[in-house]
Amino acid sequence: TKGVQALEINAFLEAMHGPAAVGIEHGEDPSVFRPTKLITVDCRSPAEFEVGHIPGAINIPLFTNEARIEVGTCFKEKGRFDAIRLGLQHTGPSFCRLVDALTSHGAELGDSLLVYCWRGGMRSGSVAWLFSLCGFSVRTLQGGYRSYRRWCKEKVGNPHVVAPSSVMVLGGCTGVGKTAVLLELRRRGEQVIDLEALANHRGSAFGSMGQAPQPTNETYENVIALAVRRLNAQRPLWLEHEGSHVGKVLVPFGVHTWVRSAPGGCFVVLNMSRQLRVRRLVQDYCNEENLQGEGWVDGLKVCIECGLAKKLGGPRVKEALQLLDEQKWAEVADMMLSYYDKLYTRWVSESQSLSKVMVDCPIEDAANNAALVLEALAKGDGRLVPSIDSGTGNRSRSKAQAGAGAEEPQQEAELPEFKADFSGACFCGEVKVACAGEPRSVSYCHCSICRRLSGAPFSCQALFSAEQVVLEVEPGSGLQSVRTSKGVERSRCASCLSPVQATLFGGKLVALPLGLLTDWRGSAQTEGSEDAAAKAKDALRPRHHLYYGSRVMDVRDGLPKFEGAYMAAKVGTGKGGPKGSDGISQKTGMVPETEW
Repeated sequence: TKGVQALEINAFLEAMHGPAAVGIEHGEDPSVFRPTKLITVDCRSPAEFEVGHIPGAINIPLFTNEARIEVGTCFKEKGRFDAIRLGLQHTGPSFCRLVDALTSHGAELGDSLLVYCWRGGMRSGSVAWLFSLCGFSVRTLQGGYRSYRRWCKEKVGNPHVVAPSSVMVLGGCTGVGKTAVLLELRRRGEQVIDLEALANHRGSAFGSMGQAPQPTNETYENVIALAVRRLNAQRPLWLEHEGSHVGKVLVPFGVHTWVRSAPGGCFVVLNMSRQLRVRRLVQDYCNEENLQGEGWVDGLKVCIECGLAKKLGGPRVKEALQLLDEQKWAEVADMMLSYYDKLYTRWVSESQSLSKVMVDCPIEDAANNAALVLEALAKGDGRLVPSIDSGTGNRSRSKAQAGAGAEEPQQEAELPEFKADFSGACFCGEVKVACAGEPRSVSYCHCSICRRLSGAPFSCQALFSAEQVVLEVEPGSGLQSVRTSKGVERSRCASCLSPVQATLFGGKLVALPLGLLTDWRGSAQTEGSEDAAAKAKDALRPRHHLYYGSRVMDVRDGLPKFEGAYMAAKVGTGKGGPKGSDGISQKTGMVPETEW
């Protein structure tokens, strides 16, 4: 449309909701959006709008639901010209209605507007022309709402999408009050996305009780993606431990991956006695206000009969219904826990998080339990200890924590001595790495994952045991992590996006980009004599090529070249097949020298 500018999706969202990654104010819900900077008009039909739309948009439809179907059918059967004529018959007399609808939302002549339809074609173009003719400054969305849906998939809908920051997952058996603790963490300034609140469901068979109807899967993903856009990458994101769906709404694939793996963060599990959990469930579902509501107890019965009949079995269902009739709420809650505790134990075992923190909750108070969570993390976060740290797969420390430790020398005395043989840093210097001892292996890798993540025809990394590596992260900095394959999690500096490390075998091994430790001229970044530097250079010299069968270019350097992986033996088992000279198991054959 002449005089109307079309914006690509990121510019459109910035015009609508402001800059990305600005973070949230203290205690703010990132999924509750402030009034949009500009009035944004979705000119699709009401039915399309109801299924899903960009959060914050208003619906001023060009066509009714029936007219849209009629025009679309005409386009397919008779062509563009006839469809346009039919569309004009439907919309021409209603142009005044469209302008009146816009002004009823507070628009004044001269205001800037945003308009979109499904594809960014004739519907948004026609509405933009009309509003522009009336004196408004109008911009449209390139590709329409469809481009926003693609953006959502890239943000949260892809199982391999990188988390916006380190992810902390809050778990615990039914009744521990996970949601209440999350809300308390939000009040204390943490970044929290409440997956259950957005789904209008509490997650169990009784989760729909007292809740509004659930949104569509599309609406759910739209809101979560836009909430993720607001997050500050330097601060962790808190999520509740959920399954693949909340009620009937599917958790976006990317978010579900974050929940299972807690990239860059850890899995925090709340422990509470069964007696306290029973009491809390009774307070949540069978309090006086709920019981006075019409049909509440009948609703509980329906949840048991429809949602749990197959799982509990006929006799247990019959017993539960009788206990409800007798108003024995605690007995019913205890019976439900017998089922849900077994289910949750299985869920916990499926978690792929590299770090778990157990927090005992002696009372039901959410504020107290949130404080215990933060206290437990503060004690372990950044400490230089032999155990695998939060999501990094190796030992780590922060300068802020090291400074705090200086006030307590008796604690520092307990820390093991760590003498670095190699060291380096990311491009911006906010993430530093130090290694003790020689690497288990140094390899060139030609696999498609390394190529795509590095943008180079192959990568080179040194493989260390986790206890050999220490990461030091500047205060306010962080890591962005993504699980690229089973048991492999790769991390980058959240500020400069330099690759920092990859963890393997559940964090027992750490692969470091060789560029972090030495340059290609062979001058190692180690302190000491020339002999020590020469020894370091030899230790970091690449020994072979992996996945050479997937190469995009030939390399003739005389090193052994393996068709696929040249995997380390299973950690701690001594198994894994025939060993090479460096003690590493050979899993696949070598590429014949004639094919190098």
